[in-house]
Order: sequence, then C-alpha cells, then structure tokens
Amino acid sequence: MNDRLASTSDFLLELYSDAADCHPEAFRLRTLERLTKLIDFDFAVWGGGAAESRDVTDLVTYEQSPEILNDWSQVADQDAFCDITLEQLGKAARFDDIENYRDSIAYNDHWRRFGARQMMATISAEPLDGYVSFVGLCSEARTNVFCDASRMMKNVIVPHLSAALRINRQSSLMRHGRESEAIGLVDRGGWILVGLERFSELAREEGALSNRLPHGMWEGLVQTGAWQGTALLASAERRGAHYLVRLTPLGAFARLTPREMEIVRSYVTGLTFREIATELAIAPSTVRNHIANIFEKLHVASRTELVQLHLATFGQFTAPDTPKAPGASP
Repeated sequence: MNDRLASTSDFLLELYSDAADCHPEAFRLRTLERLTKLIDFDFAVWGGGAAESRDVTDLVTYEQSPEILNDWSQVADQDAFCDITLEQLGKAARFDDIENYRDSIAYNDHWRRFGARQMMATISAEPLDGYVSFVGLCSEARTNVFCDASRMMKNVIVPHLSAALRINRQSSLMRHGRESEAIGLVDRGGWILVGLERFSELAREEGALSNRLPHGMWEGLVQTGAWQGTALLASAERRGAHYLVRLTPLGAFARLTPREMEIVRSYVTGLTFREIATELAIAPSTVRNHIANIFEKLHVASRTELVQLHLATFGQFTAPDTPKAPGASP
C-alpha cells in the first residue's frame, strides 16, 4: 500500500512538473507512458471533442494509430460504451460494465479490429460549453485486466490529468505570445482550448459561439492561414495537432476591404504604386485609385498619417497576413 501511494505521489509530482515545461502533445504522451506504471494497459487514447455530435477534434494516441478514433465515427452513434461514459461523466467505465457489449457492432466492427478487447475510459466535462475530454486505456487481453483497484486509481488520476492539461496549454500559449496579446490555442475543429487576454471576447464579436470559432472564419484560417472579418484580422500557425491563432482588432481599418488591406500593408512599408502593382498583378492606376479610397475611408491625407494610424492600431508596420482578394496573384 505504501509503495502504491509513493508511486502515485511521484506520478502527480512529475505530471504537474511536465505540465509547465512540455509541448502539449509531448506532455500527453509522456503522461500516458508514465501511467503504465500505475495501471496495466497496452495502448491509450487521450483527446476531446463535441459531446452531442461525438466528433473528436483533438487526439493523442499512445502505442496506437490515430485511425482508431477516425474510424470510430462510423459506429459512434451506436456505441453503448460511449453512451454509458457520457451518462456518468468523470467516472471510469469498462467494456464489462455493459451486458453483451461484445456482441455489439461497435465492438466487433471497430474496437476488436484495433485490438481493444478491454477498455477503461473516462469522459470529463470541460469549461467549454458542449466540449468534453476523454482518456481511454485499452488492453489486448480478453481477461479482465481492469480490476476495481485500477478503476479506483483512474478515478483519482483523471481530474489531475484534466487540470494539468489546462496548465500545460496555458503555459505553452504564454511561451508563444505576450500576455496582452489576443492569442489562443485552437484544436482542428475550431474549439478554443485556451486563450490569452481578449481572445474569446474578440472571437465572439465575429460570431463565435460556445468558445468555438465561426465556421467560415475557421475554414479560412485552415486553408490560407489568414482571415479578415468585419472587426478583426486573424492569423493561424500549425502547432502539432493544434493551431496558434492571433486576433487583431481592425479599428478604423475595419472600413477597408481585404484588397485595400493588402495595399495598406505594402504601402506603409514604403513600396511605390508601381511596386505594389507588380506585387499584386494590377495596374498602377488601380493602386492609385485604391490609395485614394483608403485615404478617404480612414480620414488621412498622406502616407505618414497612414503609417501613424497603422502603428497605433497594430503596433507594427506590417499587419498580420490577410487573404488574397479574388483574382489576386499568389
């Protein structure tokens, strides 16, 4: 008993230490590897997604292919094991808790195909409305390796896993941006896992609901890495399984079209009309007309005034990349 308590204590100390230092994916993998010393299992899945649709949008697998949950979507609505874990949030469930589960389509067409003959899983509600996280431990053995003691251990450990993961994501975000920045870590489904400063507030101004970026905005960011809305600019960088997203309020520049923002970006760096025209594959006279419209919309009379307004709004000479206007050259 004392050895088990000591092992659990060591696990938790290392868990929170890693949370402050590791990349989010590496953190989950290291944690699952160390968890094998407390609970016997062959492979594991740790992720999150929308509870209602059972759409997994964030996933790390240990000793298993990510396809295990990509393929699961085909049987997700028929999986009684998912039903029971959703019904008892925060508590570990096992395949053997469901009578005749091994006769089900979900087990025979999916889990057994991936070697999961035993599973002990926990689904936990997260602060994001409608979003849940899960940790599933799997065994290739048919015998009941997940005894009551293992279930009790998992029930003790899972709240710490969720808390440490939130710390890990926050720490990771702080390493990539200043605290005053509107910067967030977003999963591949557009869920805002964690954000600094005004990130969620700005996202809601553009139509975000339940801590999830609007579909059109998220689609644009995934495809081009940049997006311009009515009130802000957004840029996205891939970070492993996640995206690092920065939001910048447009201020007075909200009056401009994406094409006009492209021209502003080039003009404030000192490029001439002809150089901008060459860059965008348009006529110099078209650039001149755009500049005149920009000056009128922003109530400025010179390049110097435009630069000053740009600096006051974005704090830099080049705004975050904006999407190319239709027909523009790459």
